[in-house]
Amino acid sequence: MTARKGRGKLIVPPLTPAIVELAGRQHRRGEAASRLLLQTRAIAFVEGYELRRRTRRNDVHAELARIRPDNRGFAYEGAALAAALADLATPRRGQRRYGLGSSDTHLGSLLAGPGTGFVHLIHVGAGWSAALLPWRMLHRRLPLDSLLRWLAVDGAGFSRGFFGGPRWIRRLAHRPDREDPVQAVLCQGVGRSLWFVECGDGAGLGRHIERFPPGLRRELWAGVGLAASYAGGGTDRQIEQLLTLGGEDRAALAQGAVFAAEAQRTAGHIPAHTEAAVSAFTGVSAHTAADWARDSYEFARALGSEIESYRWWQCEIRSRATAVAD
Repeated sequence: MTARKGRGKLIVPPLTPAIVELAGRQHRRGEAASRLLLQTRAIAFVEGYELRRRTRRNDVHAELARIRPDNRGFAYEGAALAAALADLATPRRGQRRYGLGSSDTHLGSLLAGPGTGFVHLIHVGAGWSAALLPWRMLHRRLPLDSLLRWLAVDGAGFSRGFFGGPRWIRRLAHRPDREDPVQAVLCQGVGRSLWFVECGDGAGLGRHIERFPPGLRRELWAGVGLAASYAGGGTDRQIEQLLTLGGEDRAALAQGAVFAAEAQRTAGHIPAHTEAAVSAFTGVSAHTAADWARDSYEFARALGSEIESYRWWQCEIRSRATAVAD
């Protein structure tokens, strides 16, 4: 996927639902209900992308509002990819750094107004554009929040895992094991993609994750927890499979669920599937879990804009989840 200039006009390539067809990829078919629901989430992403690609900046929020609430976050994620590609295809003098919500950028206009409710998903969607440029370039070229910008790395991991499928994920698992916070956050996105790749099958998830170095497994489970809670699609049996995790893996699973709760609450709608999954993974209500994220957000931002601040935020939430479990 590339964005380019053609005869003075910006060209952002189209997407079709076929590109995210789960049954047509190397993804597990899983239980029919899970696969079909996750397919609707993926199609909503494409719909949002196309809406942003075809619609004027000021009109896109009205179009996105027509999408049902359970799918709207995914549509904003897709719209963010289209907006980010448009910004990256637009020449910027001096590689100027833009502040959050800069109105003279495509992504900034998406983050404004109703887009503030989907700030987390917009940052994740912008990260899909890492297929074009290194993530450090994205951070310089796009109007991202100083802390939430690390969600773009998560988004890059998801896109690679989703489109690369099981074969790419197996190759990633055999990379050298090293202390690298960026790699850890990337793996959280890969963990989210695994929820789609395996259609929520706990045994399949476990087989993939066991191939990774021990230090990265909890990061993958954090991504699984976020996807299972935000996207849904897990049956009672599948959720119970995940609850057999223990120790740091269980705390990471809960942290992902907390992020899902906060993203849904910020959008003004916590679906029943999110409430159920978050309660199961954290032992508290989705609103209480969201408070964990919000209470520590400003302190994390005050620590600075580097990835260590984002990682502190996650670790603080995992500590709260561990305290409840004990």
